[in-house]
Amino acid sequence: MDTYLEINITTRKELEIYMNAQRQRLLKTMEVCNTPMTPKQLSDRLEISPSSVTYHLKKLESLGLVALDHTEIIHGIQAKFYKKIPAIVNLKADMKDDLYAEKMVLAEYSINDTWSEFKKYVSNLPACPDEEGSCQTPGDFMNGIVYLSDEEAKQLKDLITQFHKNHTAPAENTTPWEMALVAFPRNNS
Repeated sequence: MDTYLEINITTRKELEIYMNAQRQRLLKTMEVCNTPMTPKQLSDRLEISPSSVTYHLKKLESLGLVALDHTEIIHGIQAKFYKKIPAIVNLKADMKDDLYAEKMVLAEYSINDTWSEFKKYVSNLPACPDEEGSCQTPGDFMNGIVYLSDEEAKQLKDLITQFHKNHTAPAENTTPWEMALVAFPRNNS
């Protein structure tokens, strides 16, 4: 893979750029499509104007989340194709700074968006079990409690981060999977 970034959102300007709902939709669309796209192609998918898409792309480009991939002449007009840069964006909510409340709103939006997409996915699955008497649902919701030492918790985060890095580029016979993971130590009182 060419580039993989870990971007920490630590300033108000970065957060304002990143937390915009249209930009979140734009990033997700680019990630799922996983092919360089023009502002016009993106505007058709998102049902917003190409000039609005261009504006949002420039903002995301300033964070290093998108980049110009290439240009082509199409019907005599130079078309710019943008790509999403593979990255993990860390909100750094653990900093408890003056951006904490806004970061929590963004985190909640992101988790709710993923949950909404999951519910759509599940509602479109065929009835289970199938003809062979088994459920072959590849996506699922899981939750529970695991007991980890501080070192094991760090290992888990590192493992998930590395797994994410290893799977941000498409490969043969793969499809994009959306995921949200929330893991935190519980107070047992």
